Amino acid sequence: MDLSHLNPPQREAVLTTEGPLLVLAGAGSGKTRVITHRICHLLEKKVPARAILAVTFTNKAAAEMKERVVHMAGQRALGVTLSTFHAFGAEVLKAHLPKLGWPKKFAIADTGDQIALVRRAMRDRNVDDKAFDPRKVLTLISRAKNSGSEPQPKPEGQGDDLDLVAHLVFPLYQLALKAQGAVDFDDLIVYPSRLFEQFPKVKREYQQRFRYLMVDEFQDTNRAQLEVLRHLGEAHGNVCAVGDDDQCIYSWRGAEVRNILEFERHFPGGKEVRLEQNYRSTAVILDGANAVIEQNPHRRAKRMWTDVKGGPLVKLVSAPSEEEEARYVAREVKEALAHGLPADEIAVLYRTNGQSRPVEEALREKDVRYEVIGGTEFFDRREVRDVIAYFKLIANPKDESSILRIINVPARGIGDVTMERVTAWAVTNEVPLWKALEQAADIPEVPQGAPEKIAEFLALVERYRRAFNKGNLAHVTRELLGEIDFVGAARLHAPSAASADRKAKAVAQVIDSLEAYERREGPKASLLTYLNRLALDTKEEEDEPHHTQGRVTLMTLHGAKGLEWKLVFLMGLEEDLLPHSGMQGEAPNPEEERRLCYVGMTRARERLVMTRATQRLKRGREVPRTPSRFLQDLPEELCEIIDLDAIPQGPPTEKEQNFFASLRERLKTQGPPPGAGSEGSRNGS
Repeated sequence: MDLSHLNPPQREAVLTTEGPLLVLAGAGSGKTRVITHRICHLLEKKVPARAILAVTFTNKAAAEMKERVVHMAGQRALGVTLSTFHAFGAEVLKAHLPKLGWPKKFAIADTGDQIALVRRAMRDRNVDDKAFDPRKVLTLISRAKNSGSEPQPKPEGQGDDLDLVAHLVFPLYQLALKAQGAVDFDDLIVYPSRLFEQFPKVKREYQQRFRYLMVDEFQDTNRAQLEVLRHLGEAHGNVCAVGDDDQCIYSWRGAEVRNILEFERHFPGGKEVRLEQNYRSTAVILDGANAVIEQNPHRRAKRMWTDVKGGPLVKLVSAPSEEEEARYVAREVKEALAHGLPADEIAVLYRTNGQSRPVEEALREKDVRYEVIGGTEFFDRREVRDVIAYFKLIANPKDESSILRIINVPARGIGDVTMERVTAWAVTNEVPLWKALEQAADIPEVPQGAPEKIAEFLALVERYRRAFNKGNLAHVTRELLGEIDFVGAARLHAPSAASADRKAKAVAQVIDSLEAYERREGPKASLLTYLNRLALDTKEEEDEPHHTQGRVTLMTLHGAKGLEWKLVFLMGLEEDLLPHSGMQGEAPNPEEERRLCYVGMTRARERLVMTRATQRLKRGREVPRTPSRFLQDLPEELCEIIDLDAIPQGPPTEKEQNFFASLRERLKTQGPPPGAGSEGSRNGS
């Protein structure tokens, strides 16, 4: 294999195959190239393909890597396990979960199922799900699992009681999952670790098989994922972690930057290789981004550089209001398009979703086509979730969330009163809901005629359960949906003809997805494995970067990681916004906010525009805004100052010349926003 096109540090990372290795891969430094070449080099050294495990965070990244490795090394590379963390965990559980007391065929609960179980557990604990958002409770449960603990209530007087609710709900939630023969996404990481701890023979089996481990985006790993890697790597130490602590921006999702900062503690005797040459951005953009990130005290020292000298100055734009800020961005976008820059080479990035509205309005005024990334996903559509609920119930009669969702979809005369009484009877008599439905005729107070309707529904499900067991899943689905006139009922409740067509099309797409799955799996295809694959794919696709065709991209900074554009607008460079003063009760994390700014800046290849408003509307009144502390770190010679309040005429005004001096002064006198902590505090990272 020819390694001459790799730079010296890339080559060193590829050739270092034995023992722990940390590859610090800065933004745009060619890390995917290193990982794929390293796998191919191992194969050339006669390491069996099945002995190599490479894990990453999204299906897209895993599929692209696999494609590149097979292209470079040929068919022998097909045996390499290249998957997401969750898909790997699912494979371990498929082989060994019964050892922990689960049925051999387990289901993976998707986010909708999880929320339904949390809501039910809250009701059982007499907690009002209107006062406490079940989704937020689930987030706390998830975070605790990922850190290897259970949700704990905070000391009296601290927190907002959500932590107490999560603590109360957690045991019931876990019990409900097990009762349904299901696991959630976090369990796909937590339970393999538990298996490795409790069953040394299982651990040895995986250690002996996977002798070379590689992890992409190591800075995004949580405690549970680190534990899996430690278990697998402790026998041979061949763990190669590729990542960049400067791009750790997901602590709210459980990512722990200290995993990468303390790599040697977890994998002793390791080597570090730094990839500092950037192949994406101009020198001006990189020097600006370096100046911002170097202020973080807790980081591994590195400085990105490039052969691409110079480049346009970074524009720092100050607008009198958020509307003016948005209009400026729209004007500049329109001008770039007029000069021939393709729309999909332009991105507008912001800290919070709420910032997109003024920009959307301004772009619409200019007739600019754009796409906001982060809208409703396909599998969140109501009719799609209803079809999936039929599948889930047919695959698993213990799935009570699915029973409750579709027992009267389409309407078949089984109303809320009936279900409330059957459910109450099931709880009182401690029997599963399916069993209670079978005995509906014996339950007092069930409305007249309802038991017959319930019996018809149960017979329908049982009949199709037998049909699905014989295979030909897509054909059987068409029969089922035809028999209950699912599409006709969905059309009937649509507010418009266009909406009715969208609903019908969405149902057709589910069947297409089922057909594609059957083609891939052949005789092995089953409804349960399809559902588990779907749950995994849908969850992992939430993390996947998107690139839009023929439209300007609008997205949050978190969504932009891994992407790049020629022209990037980074909006809202103000204290309390970037850096943010803390989301949804979270404590501020200045170090992570700085990393977020760095990620945003390094998305730009050629031109970077950073904007702010001097005033913003807050609760109906204009509030003065302080410029972001990150702006004062930018070297003056790299920046062009644009003040939309000033009328440009002649040489730069004193105000423009003294921008940096006055910014430093203003930040000094105002100090950081309340509770922002010092730049040097660890803030949990």
